[in-house]
Amino acid sequence: MGFWENVKEGLKKAAEEGWVIVKEGAKVAAEKTEKMAKIAKLRYQIYTLHREAEKRFAEIGGRVYDMANPPCENPFSDAEIKRVIEEIRQIEEKVQRLQEKLHGKG
Repeated sequence: MGFWENVKEGLKKAAEEGWVIVKEGAKVAAEKTEKMAKIAKLRYQIYTLHREAEKRFAEIGGRVYDMANPPCENPFSDAEIKRVIEEIRQIEEKVQRLQEKLHGKG
């Protein structure tokens, strides 16, 4: 086989191998992209829940502040405060489940 034939065969082989590598690389990239998207979605959901909890904590703080005026009441006797505390606990449970998913435990 002459040099020209060797060059043509070498280029053909390189092109075929290159496409195989490109296809495999694209598959790996797609899998990693999908995984990163799932992680980002979980982190955003956790962030959103943290913001909701922050609003509830502020709501409790404002309510307790208002109750501090004479005659002072026990904040835990207030139905609204109890409701908001329960909402915060539910948010906390949701965050825990999402964090377990995020860290591969769920």
